Amino acid sequence: MADLPRLCIFGDSHYACLKQAEVQGLVDVTGVDLEYWGHVGGRFHHLEYRDGAVRPLDDFTARRFAKFNAKGRMVLPAADFDTIHVTGARVYVWRLFHQILRGLAEGPFVSSGLVRRVLADGLRGQSGYRLAAGLASTGTARVVLSPVAFYTADPARFADLVTPGMAALIPAQVPEFWGILRTVAAEDGITLLPQPDDTVSAGLFADPAYAVANHVEKRDYEHHNAGYGALILARAVQVARQA
Repeated sequence: MADLPRLCIFGDSHYACLKQAEVQGLVDVTGVDLEYWGHVGGRFHHLEYRDGAVRPLDDFTARRFAKFNAKGRMVLPAADFDTIHVTGARVYVWRLFHQILRGLAEGPFVSSGLVRRVLADGLRGQSGYRLAAGLASTGTARVVLSPVAFYTADPARFADLVTPGMAALIPAQVPEFWGILRTVAAEDGITLLPQPDDTVSAGLFADPAYAVANHVEKRDYEHHNAGYGALILARAVQVARQA
């Protein structure tokens, strides 16, 4: 029997919803050899890409990542996998989109070249993205990136963040932003996957249907539930099966 395609889900706390989706049986993961390698985002400050692998900078961080990996891996070598799906990993796009929309709404001062520059520099300047780019540079594993999803919609909480002028720009501009990010990532050997359209509310937020339980009481507008994780995990499995 041929070996199964080897898939690793690598991420920060946002990878937890993918694991929950698997545990709850929301995604068929047959046909792939699936592993998880991740930890909360603060530990990402203690990671580096070096010599074909993502490596912790200290033994404590290495042990923390190993604790949540079925094989006890203390490093993440690209060559051990066919596909590495980088999930969340402290790669944020909402702030970039919001910054550009605000500038565009204020007047004709933001050129298309500047938009691309802000998006490219903003993406490549994030540590999680640089880890993904390092893994992709090996040419041994296909690297796929799903950035941190938009904040959960809450009109009362976020009413002042998006002006009417910005809102009018969202339908045309946000798909363009995603397109630019995909092109930039492709230049670095990464397949970037935009947030699924069906999970988006008002163009720049996540539908509350995908919020974590009691998110208002917890003031957690950033993390998402197993339903959202199922959509992302299903994408990852599909890509791995085709690798």
